[in-house]
Amino acid sequence: MTDRAPRPIVRLSGGRLVPLSAWDAEELAAFPDGMTFDMHHRNKRTLPLHRTYWQALTKAIEATGRWQSREALHTALKVRMGLVEPIYDLRGNVTGMQPHSTAFAAMDQGQFKAYFDGAMAALSEAVGYDVLAFLNE
Repeated sequence: MTDRAPRPIVRLSGGRLVPLSAWDAEELAAFPDGMTFDMHHRNKRTLPLHRTYWQALTKAIEATGRWQSREALHTALKVRMGLVEPIYDLRGNVTGMQPHSTAFAAMDQGQFKAYFDGAMAALSEAVGYDVLAFLNE
């Protein structure tokens, strides 16, 4: 069994749901009028924002030498942004925190953009300069 959402079959266009293909239209036509469905929106992540994030981390490390690796800084940012969940021992006591994933499957574009904006602001404050200034060069 998988946790993955089913493949998309419709797109919102002009305020209406439109089948993505002729095959999808045939599949939908097989259902009676008035049938209701559950929906899951898709907001795919973009590679440019993903690349910018990792470039900013790399440049911050090169400029400051504060972190051992991009992954270490990435973990620090996730903790700073509150993307963590508690780790419990067998008695139910919190023994630590585990960062959540920011992987493509874990966050859509809107969620990652909100994380990105907060993380870049927090990192800029921590290092004392705009870590995205390289985008203007």
